[in-house]
Amino acid sequence: MSKIQRLTSLSNDQLKLASEVLSNAFKEDPVFSKLIPNNKERYKTLFKIFKFQIKYCLKHGVVLSTSNLKGISLWYPPENVFISIWKSIKNSSLSLIFKIKWKNLHILRKNDDFSEDLHKKLIPDPHWYLSTIGIDPKHQGKGIGSRMISFMINYIAKDQKTIFLETNSEKNVKLYKHFGFRILHKVLTPRTNIYHWSMIRCD
Repeated sequence: MSKIQRLTSLSNDQLKLASEVLSNAFKEDPVFSKLIPNNKERYKTLFKIFKFQIKYCLKHGVVLSTSNLKGISLWYPPENVFISIWKSIKNSSLSLIFKIKWKNLHILRKNDDFSEDLHKKLIPDPHWYLSTIGIDPKHQGKGIGSRMISFMINYIAKDQKTIFLETNSEKNVKLYKHFGFRILHKVLTPRTNIYHWSMIRCD
């Protein structure tokens, strides 16, 4: 069984592999599929966005992975829950404008704005944020996601802080409930008929 570990850096090849893992994990995501219907465009867009997000989280959050990089999760501590414009610029987010079709970038940015605005309204107090968790499709169902969640729950326990997350999958809602999360809010994602669940876990 591959070990869960905290990553502090990644080589270019490892960063590429980690970005591929998240892109493959989310390529059939209901919201992404709705917003970017073309499969090839969706994968290329997700790859570039996840590559940026992993690099950003390595500097400002906690990146967990299996020892073979088949599962990745991105977590942010209370002081870095929301991605600041300045930090994003320092991490070359402006380059995304030239790497991703404007139409797709605009659609995803509007979806991010919806999620972030809701996040800020629902939980203004200090908390940890599980931003992303994805498992290589070939390795799903092996408990990797559960072990990463357990790892971070134990890691965060000493701070006695709330953990916040979002999902568009009812199947994931059931998984998170198993770890003590409860539904804080449920709403339809704009421009889709897909539900957006906001969940929290409090010690």
